Amino acid sequence: MPEKIADAVQPDAWYEALPRPQYATLEAVEQPDPWFSVYRLPCDVYAIYEPGHFQEVISYLVLGGEKALLIDTGMGMGNIKKVVDFLTDKPLVVVNTHSHFDHIGCNWMFEKVHIYNHPGAIRRMKEGLTHQEVEDNLKPGSNWIPYPDDFVPEEYAIKPCNYQPIENGHQFDLGGRVLTAFNTPGHSPDSIMLADDANKLLFTGDTFYPATLYAHLDSHDGLKSVIDTYKKTMEEVAAKYGDYTLICSHNEPMREGKTLGQVADAFAAIEAGDLPYQEDENHLKKYTFDGFCIVTL
Repeated sequence: MPEKIADAVQPDAWYEALPRPQYATLEAVEQPDPWFSVYRLPCDVYAIYEPGHFQEVISYLVLGGEKALLIDTGMGMGNIKKVVDFLTDKPLVVVNTHSHFDHIGCNWMFEKVHIYNHPGAIRRMKEGLTHQEVEDNLKPGSNWIPYPDDFVPEEYAIKPCNYQPIENGHQFDLGGRVLTAFNTPGHSPDSIMLADDANKLLFTGDTFYPATLYAHLDSHDGLKSVIDTYKKTMEEVAAKYGDYTLICSHNEPMREGKTLGQVADAFAAIEAGDLPYQEDENHLKKYTFDGFCIVTL
């Protein structure tokens, strides 16, 4: 029998793991919004981290010679635009790694946001997300520091935004620096990663990060997780990007590229059916590995 747990997604007292060890090795950067913590990474990259909420989402600002690229816009609880404007005066391009709420929250603050061309993602750009679609992320224990003064939980929703669909292989030329976006379905069908080949950096979105990977999500608008697809995606990216540095969208920013192979092996082991797991009250199964977990139906 599997071990029973209350919640496979949001652990009890998750904040007791903070601060995450990697941040002690990074340079903290002054910025104007206390909801965020900002850190300087190698190769002119800023990690814009939201440690106050259990999602611990990280958006990224990437500087090129002529432009800057903002990868994701966070939860929409703090003002990420104020942070970005403080960090750079370069013309800004914005892209979402996928259309889950915690990556598109401040989209509406920007002139235009690029998103992978999937019908469900386009709907979310056009319509936003209602309070009912996001309110579960405000349940007790979700945040461990106070929300920003101007944030009203009862009114929390994701606003529509202006958007530009992109296709597989789209390139963002920042002037002397190019990032290539490519579709990485599994966690969601609209997921992308972005490869900075010159610097051997791979911005992984939610396809990989050093925490609990969601392979169980359902959706009324076609943005559901598909575990078989997820496994195939991990095999493909592991084969191509194993020597890159992974720049991850939750918990801690950086991992070695070889981790992709470990995740691919983990999905294969789950498929083989010979691993122990925990099961929560909603019958979600949580498999724990070295440095990450996977939740499935």
